[in-house]
Amino acid sequence: MTTFPDTIKVTIQDNDIRQPLPNIAIFIKLFATRKNDYYFMPEFSDENGNIIITKEWLNKEINKKVSLFIMDYASSLDTCYPKFEVWILSEGEVQRAIKAMNLYKSALGTKQEDIDRLAKVDNHKFEPVSKLIELHGEKVINVELKTKEINKSLSN
Repeated sequence: MTTFPDTIKVTIQDNDIRQPLPNIAIFIKLFATRKNDYYFMPEFSDENGNIIITKEWLNKEINKKVSLFIMDYASSLDTCYPKFEVWILSEGEVQRAIKAMNLYKSALGTKQEDIDRLAKVDNHKFEPVSKLIELHGEKVINVELKTKEINKSLSN
């Protein structure tokens, strides 16, 4: 595979008013060459609408998944396909993530405050959008996810 970037900076903003959107949860999907693909939820967007995902964090999360679910995962970051997908979670995806976090809380060491924080994200206000990124050896990748308020899009 092409070397995975050291840093992925995701910026989330409202497409209509060009304002950053804080408190938004996203997933990043890595495409595995063996067994199942990886889905991870990094930190939520900050006050500037930014989420920073590092290669180091991804490697740590992959190692955690592989060690807990040995029959389901086998690829390392270096053996994943040279692409990834990021997207803003829909309200349904947020609810399913909360259920999964509760189900695997003890195995993953998930803290209740992390689950409570996820329950308070602002994803329900915005349309889910996604972007597929092909890798070409970049060290840093900037990804913009532009979305709209759901109420605005229903009235237009």
